[in-house]
Amino acid sequence: MIVKNISQSTPMEFALLMEEVGLERGYIIKNEHGVVGSGGLFNELAKEVAQMKDYRNHEGIFFKWDKETKCMFMVFVHSTVRGQSQGGTRLKYRDYEKLEGAIYDGLRLSKGMTDKNSISKLWWGGGKAIICPVDQAAFDKINDNTRNAIGNKIFTNQELRTTLFKNYGRFVASLGGPYIAAEDMNTTPEDMLTILTVCRYVTCLPASVGGSNNPSRWTADGVFQSMRATINHFEGKHDLTGMTVAIQGVGNVGGPLAEFVLLSGGSLVIFDYDKDACNAIKSYANNAYADKVTIVNTPEEIYAAQCDVFAPCAIGGILNSTTIPTLKCKYVVGAANNQLGNFDEDYKLLRDRNIVYLPDFYINRMGIINCANEQYGRLEDDLKMECKKIYNDQHNGTFALLKEAEAKNITPQEIAIHWATEWGKVPHPIWGHRGIELIKSYCAHLNH
Repeated sequence: MIVKNISQSTPMEFALLMEEVGLERGYIIKNEHGVVGSGGLFNELAKEVAQMKDYRNHEGIFFKWDKETKCMFMVFVHSTVRGQSQGGTRLKYRDYEKLEGAIYDGLRLSKGMTDKNSISKLWWGGGKAIICPVDQAAFDKINDNTRNAIGNKIFTNQELRTTLFKNYGRFVASLGGPYIAAEDMNTTPEDMLTILTVCRYVTCLPASVGGSNNPSRWTADGVFQSMRATINHFEGKHDLTGMTVAIQGVGNVGGPLAEFVLLSGGSLVIFDYDKDACNAIKSYANNAYADKVTIVNTPEEIYAAQCDVFAPCAIGGILNSTTIPTLKCKYVVGAANNQLGNFDEDYKLLRDRNIVYLPDFYINRMGIINCANEQYGRLEDDLKMECKKIYNDQHNGTFALLKEAEAKNITPQEIAIHWATEWGKVPHPIWGHRGIELIKSYCAHLNH
């Protein structure tokens, strides 16, 4: 069966195509023959993926249709040079109404994890996974929740959710080790614990079982340290007194970042679709900082807000040819992954407007460092030290990045990419590039 434009199908249509040819799994890999699929449907999809602008010689993309929960599982392995690919598993349907949207996100995010893990000097490669329900109703059913007294989610369909993460965990386990799962958008440490019951390749577990739990506050702290260093470098200030930071998204990471800014003497302009999250920032510390917090009601207002620092802390792809001309800031320092709409071009638009852009994969790395910390026994002192390194490490701290960019008269983005690319070529000292062999083994098993 030959089907054209498979990436333009909906997740449901793609699932039905797989069922029609009797498949529940498939893959796309890069080998000596080029970018190839597991046969038939996936051969055609491989041709489309190879032409996508964000395909960067990914080592493998693995698919499974989970009919029981009506979800498509997708694991993206960009690189296993420095070790097993590691990156979060996100549960999402919005923006994935077409299969192309999910693949596009997975390609970008997994490449970003290679850069992030390399820049962090972790012995991990880059990967990402997506659990995509076939429609919005299926997602809503899985993710439906209430909140307890301290604001944590309590899922109303816990039995379905448990089944989902067990089935997903079995899929990750079946790959044999080239990818390690972690918490991400709409997934929790408790979901990771469910995965652990059937699969050993998982991190971000609850603290009660020795895990690193939700890394969001550490991520926020790392971003804040980079923000402080940027302000210090360019303006000679040791805190944010008199500065205004516009934060897009005040959820798990943006919320703690907002608190750090207020405690450092700064003022805020904030936007989030979740009005309760905005109001929580406004009322932080019993309304002690209420006069320093301005809430805006639309995305357009946050882009155009008069500020010193713009901090994207929500979805990716938001810095582009439409939004960049509207910015009224001197610096972009935020936590969101893949902030640039066009990775190769949009940082130049910021440069041309004399806006200093700190690359997201460089400054939001504390989340993955937190996950790595749990492998060898978790010590908070290690994490505090890593936050300080983001501020002023002589090899890859923010000051070092900005000084080298100035000395070479190029952007921090270009310096960070150079560092990540060079360090990303260094194979794991014990593991080597074993991930390629694991991928070959999985594919050989699937083909027989």
